Amino acid sequence: MVTTRKGNAYGDMVMEIAVIGWGSLIWCPKELCLRTRWRKDGPRLRIEFARISKEHRLTLVIHPGSRPVQTYWAMSSLECLLSARRNLCCREGTCLSRIHAVDAAGRVTPPEGPCQGIVETIVPWLSSKGLDAAVWTGLGTNWREKRCSEFCIEDALAYLRCLRDNTKATNARKYITHAPAQVRTRVRCLVERELKWKPVALPEDLFDCS
Repeated sequence: MVTTRKGNAYGDMVMEIAVIGWGSLIWCPKELCLRTRWRKDGPRLRIEFARISKEHRLTLVIHPGSRPVQTYWAMSSLECLLSARRNLCCREGTCLSRIHAVDAAGRVTPPEGPCQGIVETIVPWLSSKGLDAAVWTGLGTNWREKRCSEFCIEDALAYLRCLRDNTKATNARKYITHAPAQVRTRVRCLVERELKWKPVALPEDLFDCS
């Protein structure tokens, strides 16, 4: 059974918090405060290359219509859930409302945030790991905004084919090829087959292999 940690001298609840990742957090954590390496047995979540970033990359986000993939996780070095959310928010360069969290009792932050099925997957996973809470980036697809249609893997491939600017194409290719090995999405498989963009092996010292 997961037990709530005691408060610190300031009255804040001290927690064991997991940061769940699946994309650039793994190879480029920047200011993310972690006290462990990435572990490969995170919860299985529905993730896909379904968001077009400001830099024109095709990025990995939670996408309810996609197949589940194995995510990664690491222990936050912060023991306050709000602090862990703020830290991830700073790393992602987004607003705090897009940084989602859930504790082992199923309490969600923000209440209207996570997609259906996410909490139901993460809460039992927390229990299995003896953790108090998890935080993750809650961005979703922006395909209709950017492409005026619903997301589909064929249009994701078409988008990548149309990147004529060398910098945009390089950024897009780097993001996809550097995605961690076990994040095998349908778009990734299609890109490897059609564009011949082969995965780049990430340094082993990023991961906890114990």
